[in-house]
Amino acid sequence: MIRRPPRSTRKESSAASDVYKRQEDNREVIEEPQESKVEEEKTEPCLENSVPNVIKKASFHDGVRRGLHECCKAIDRGVAQMCFLAKNCDEPNYLSLVKALCAMRSVRLVMVPDNKELGAWAGLCKLDNKATPRKVVRTSVVVITDYGEKTPYLEWLEKEYKDTEE
Repeated sequence: MIRRPPRSTRKESSAASDVYKRQEDNREVIEEPQESKVEEEKTEPCLENSVPNVIKKASFHDGVRRGLHECCKAIDRGVAQMCFLAKNCDEPNYLSLVKALCAMRSVRLVMVPDNKELGAWAGLCKLDNKATPRKVVRTSVVVITDYGEKTPYLEWLEKEYKDTEE
């Protein structure tokens, strides 16, 4: 039979709390973690910086559609505001379909160089302990239906891709 120590001597673990407790000399001492100020890198908006940031902000507001079927439905219904299409799509019919739908509904079309990168930006991957994407699923199309809040990256994308036709 296994004997467990009484409840009063068990160590409490609360990883989710911001205050850590420890016992010293039979009294409880509360330590608050030191706040580290992490400054965001101020980078110039470009395609590689803007697309992931816009997709991330839109995903917070449930405004991202991934994959051909979901994206075609969103474009056809008229709720799509911006469309990201991978240049190295496997099927050329997908490219022509999405381009035609975007032109018909006057949706901004942004061409992205790699479909694996687009899948990672859209969140179609597993993240390891260091938050690097692993097992990335390639996707040809991502559509934004709700931007959320205005950011400099979104403004740069809107300015760069004013016209929908190339």
